[in-house]
Amino acid sequence: MVVATRQRGRPRLEEAAEIDNLLVDTALREFIAKGFDKASMRSIAAAANVHRSTLLGRFPSKESLFRAIMTQQIERMAAATSLESQGKPDLRRGLVAYANRALVYSLEGDYLHINRLIYASASRFPAVAAAAKRSTAVGVAQISEFISRCAEADGIPCKAPEKVAECFTLLLRGWYAYAILSEQPVTPKEREAWVDQMVAILIDGRSGW
Repeated sequence: MVVATRQRGRPRLEEAAEIDNLLVDTALREFIAKGFDKASMRSIAAAANVHRSTLLGRFPSKESLFRAIMTQQIERMAAATSLESQGKPDLRRGLVAYANRALVYSLEGDYLHINRLIYASASRFPAVAAAAKRSTAVGVAQISEFISRCAEADGIPCKAPEKVAECFTLLLRGWYAYAILSEQPVTPKEREAWVDQMVAILIDGRSGW
């Protein structure tokens, strides 16, 4: 994608958003192809067909580009795993649906490549680790809010919904890490069976939440 030639001066909001999306998308492709450490701001600018000064003016570092990539993916993940529902929320059904949608989304496309980048680079690049931590925090907040709604609807108090949400989210991340690091294909049936069992075990302890 090449940004169309425009007149000199400050870009309009639409043009600025187009430039930012171009740079973020190009950076993602460069990170996937070369790894976070080997991709450079110079190569990203060249691949996007923009001046390096344009790139640095909007994203001063690779870390800031990676944060922008994660922000974009977090928003897409949140939309894909939304727990909004009409009527009374169903705790078991909602958690199962969320887990399956999150794992499907994470096991394909850009998000899979991004998570592989995180596993490969987080120990050496604090900004990468911080972006991954933020992604987890967003998921925990999403689940915590849903658990609170279910507790109120069911009349079953939950003293620490954020802790339950954290356990649920980290269980998902653990299974996901195992799935991608083993590099063995996971069938939908295997994924769904694990999710059903995990949610059942978690809910069995609901009285202690």
